[in-house]
Amino acid sequence: MGFAVSDELLGTIAPIVVYWLYSGIYVALSSLESYRLHSKAEEEEKNLVSKSSVVKGVLLQQLVQAVVAIILFTITGSDAEVDRKFSLLVLARQFVTAMIVL
Repeated sequence: MGFAVSDELLGTIAPIVVYWLYSGIYVALSSLESYRLHSKAEEEEKNLVSKSSVVKGVLLQQLVQAVVAIILFTITGSDAEVDRKFSLLVLARQFVTAMIVL
């Protein structure tokens, strides 16, 4: 009786959750002066946009991101039921390509 989450849902929600976790850590550490990237005066001088409009923009962007991801996962379908067997050479080539890209 486990809680199953599809890869599609996880791929859509996980980046958003990770973003907000890191943002929360950044905001929490900014209250400690030794962990600040910029001084309060410098931050107030250079930040021309309010935090509320930044949050609204991020939420809108993440909504668009989630909608596009769900649409793409719906269009492309699920490959979970397909049992693919790749040769070791193909897997090695894909791994090397991924390492070069990263």
